Amino acid sequence: MMRALAHQSLSLKQPHHCVDLVKGALARGLGHVDGQTEALLHITHARAYAAVGENPLAARALLAAEDALLREDGPQPSFSRVSGPAAGTVASHTARTLTDLADHIGTEQQHRDALTRWHPEKYKRVHALTHADLGDSLATQARADEAVAAWTQALVLMEGMTSDRTRKAITSIRSTLGIYQRRRVPGAADLASRARESLA
Repeated sequence: MMRALAHQSLSLKQPHHCVDLVKGALARGLGHVDGQTEALLHITHARAYAAVGENPLAARALLAAEDALLREDGPQPSFSRVSGPAAGTVASHTARTLTDLADHIGTEQQHRDALTRWHPEKYKRVHALTHADLGDSLATQARADEAVAAWTQALVLMEGMTSDRTRKAITSIRSTLGIYQRRRVPGAADLASRARESLA
């Protein structure tokens, strides 16, 4: 519950209470939960630290999440599977943490890892949003062709989806696509047109 509240605070861009919330969850959970559930607590801790600029502590929490995830002490219980499998969740949130830490290569690697950890059919929206985020990380690295390819895949997967998060993801790429169109990056014009149609 406290982890869920911390995530809600992060989503609402109100990170100042997140660290304390996750600390409380860890204090109650350590020694009483399986490794996968513990990894979810640590990765939330990492995101909270990164959101408030505590970068060394965020890095330490990332390592703790990885270590906990490797611990083989039974299956992930149903109460901690609400957001999906721990391995996929940890990879996705590690990518977001590394984005906050401005580690764009690490972000890219974690997004690619996340794509292998989420079932592509069962978690189709997660795959779509991950491709969109992957495109963002590639664009930040000035790898325009690859960014366009990742965003194109995201829009393919988003066909027929109607959610606030997918609309935000599509909207967020349009300004960069405008720059790419002026630079005549292959595929940018077609993708920009497709993005407009998706938002219509």
